[in-house]
Amino acid sequence: MLDSFKQVLSGTKRKRSQQGRRLLAHQEKVIQELTESISSGSFSLKPDDIGEMDIVEAGKQRHIQYLKSYKKSIAIHAIMAVVDKHLKRRFIRTTSASIEGRGMHDLMEYIRRDIRENPEGTRYCYKFDITKFYESVKQDFVMYCVKRVFKDKKLIAMLDNFVRIMPEGLSIGLRSSQGLGNLLLSVFLDHYLKDKYGVRYYYRYCDDGVVLAGTKSELWAIRDIIHQRIGQIELTVKANERVFPVEEGIDFLGYVICPDSVRIRKRIKQKFARKMAEIKSRRRRRELVASFYGMAKHANCIMLFNKLTGKSMRSFKDLKVAYKPEDGKKRFPGVVVSIRELVNLSIVVTDFETGIKTEHGEDRCLVAIEQNGEPKKFFTDSEEMKNILAQIREMPDGFPFETIIKTETFGKGRTKYVFS
Repeated sequence: MLDSFKQVLSGTKRKRSQQGRRLLAHQEKVIQELTESISSGSFSLKPDDIGEMDIVEAGKQRHIQYLKSYKKSIAIHAIMAVVDKHLKRRFIRTTSASIEGRGMHDLMEYIRRDIRENPEGTRYCYKFDITKFYESVKQDFVMYCVKRVFKDKKLIAMLDNFVRIMPEGLSIGLRSSQGLGNLLLSVFLDHYLKDKYGVRYYYRYCDDGVVLAGTKSELWAIRDIIHQRIGQIELTVKANERVFPVEEGIDFLGYVICPDSVRIRKRIKQKFARKMAEIKSRRRRRELVASFYGMAKHANCIMLFNKLTGKSMRSFKDLKVAYKPEDGKKRFPGVVVSIRELVNLSIVVTDFETGIKTEHGEDRCLVAIEQNGEPKKFFTDSEEMKNILAQIREMPDGFPFETIIKTETFGKGRTKYVFS
């Protein structure tokens, strides 16, 4: 509840609004009231709670709905945060949009990887889109899917209220619509294609879908299955569906994905260029440039970015800036392991730091290593190891180096650890 409270009231504008100030002044009381109403199942929305407005998004005019009350938004956010965790486990891995950790760039990487690993099996693409998905969804089908997953009657009643708040379809803008829309297509389309028909290369972002295959005949057969499944829930596929060679480029997720490159969609480039020409505010221009860079860095368009912005932007990795502690000591990533665990294993020594104070002594040496690509570190008080590491530091390109730690016996059965 507290996380949802902070999420809904994030941003200065909301916090300074009349509703925001009132909620922040009575935060504990608001959270307690909402918690009690949700746990009792009495929380509900009324038609009067919903406002409507027209917006232009991606060149299209959309009629959306929004909640007038921040307080009720907090409750719906809290309910759906829990619902979405349960639903995420049921979604196939190659579906995205409104799923935590699965954005358009995550899905694009799956497509690019599959094309790269199996070029012959991904020569052709079938791309489709569902006509007016949210406005056309049949509410009974959504609730059928909800009841297949959840059994708690209080929760089902609240979700039923969210679904049927509109006379028909699902609200565009209500927090619950994205997750429940994903659930509908997951039950009636995704799992049928994957589990029953064994479609290997299938990707869905909300109501847009892409299927890859080695031949056109395979895709036309899959197309018929998709039409049959979509028709079963009384929806239709747009007439602009098509089967085409992947070499032409897949216009999907805001990019044009080709076998050996990725370009930003033409409409996005044009929109950015127009805004940069119109806006004079330095702050707003910086925001636009940063936003466009967020897309450009996932595509092969460095020259385009430089041309449209008049500047080149480097990533944080390119800056090679690292935290410098006040004590001057280095900080190494990875867990601390005992040197005994590393005996007779191949490791890569990447760096070291001396003069470390531990519970076992003042002047210990901390050695940073990698084992099977995983960063680790160990402490040693061996003067021999310290001396060898100091000599290697003086060598050009001495670090990193590969070694195996061995044990040697000396004196009266004493053991020491050495690099070999």
